[in-house]
Amino acid sequence: MPVKRRLILILTIVVLTLLPAIVMVVITWAATGEPQGAATWASMPAIVAIAAAVAGGRRYAIVVAIVMACLAPVAIVAGQSPVSGAALMALLCLTVGRMARFGLQKSALLVPVMLSWALIDPPAWGGAATVDRLDTGYLLWMSLIFLIGGLLPALIVPKLMRNRPASQLQTHTRREAVTYTVMITTLVTVGTFWVLDNPQDFGGAFLIAILLVMAPIGTAQTIKPTIWRLIGTVVGSVLVVLLVSQVQSLGLIYLIGLVFIMVALFARFSGQAWVYYVFMVPATACLNATTLTQVDELGKQRVLDNLVGGVLVIAATLLAIGYSHWASRNGEAAEADDEVTPLVQPSPL
Repeated sequence: MPVKRRLILILTIVVLTLLPAIVMVVITWAATGEPQGAATWASMPAIVAIAAAVAGGRRYAIVVAIVMACLAPVAIVAGQSPVSGAALMALLCLTVGRMARFGLQKSALLVPVMLSWALIDPPAWGGAATVDRLDTGYLLWMSLIFLIGGLLPALIVPKLMRNRPASQLQTHTRREAVTYTVMITTLVTVGTFWVLDNPQDFGGAFLIAILLVMAPIGTAQTIKPTIWRLIGTVVGSVLVVLLVSQVQSLGLIYLIGLVFIMVALFARFSGQAWVYYVFMVPATACLNATTLTQVDELGKQRVLDNLVGGVLVIAATLLAIGYSHWASRNGEAAEADDEVTPLVQPSPL
């Protein structure tokens, strides 16, 4: 991809990600009389909707936006208990596993990734020091934030892609999908329970993201990418420490985080995975923090979560590969893909 095209693509993604947040900041400011930091969370469903629109088209993206709007208040309430929170994430992982049959798991897994933040550490409202997870007005606002955040990209992206061919989805066999589903459901359910049972790990959504993003489907090898991710995490955490020691403005921290995420995306589109991992760590730490102290703490938690998540995914992958070899040696018949063979690729419109 030419450099100019990569830059245009990155700028488009950034604008589509920030636009819903800007809209909701204005709306909440006009409605409550003060800017609400929680309104910036509209960027989370925006990222999910962009991925959904690219993968499955407008209708799929709209459905995803509505689902996230309905689940956002459910996640906030469920996060009060480790059991209810883990159960909700288990249900979402089962859905992601089902979508793997049709090749939509890469976009679908972003739903539990983003909702894990609302589940584990929802944003405060109206300058409150703590979050009242049962406040009806707060839950309605968060649902609206997620709805608008998802709908805007869901409607805009297909328009921008109207002259591009539909995405070619890579379907998976029933055996691959079942193995993948068991893997992510087990890892994420246990991980969610542990995080919610240890409230000091307020950045625990990083662990959920690592487990979902890194978990392979089929017998894909993930050990090498995991090592690169771990190295990149260490280097990125050093950048976080340097930022906190030199910058005393939270607004400047957000701006630096935005620049870092653009550099990370450029590296991703250029095939430079190591650079991507290095800059994504400080970018997420900067953009998810509400105080300067949190920037440093999120950086440290990201390191631990990547290490733990990487080890768990490698162990689960080795078990999955071992099961695949065992099934082949025992003469397990190949599956007829009657469910996905007649699948018609969705139109981006």
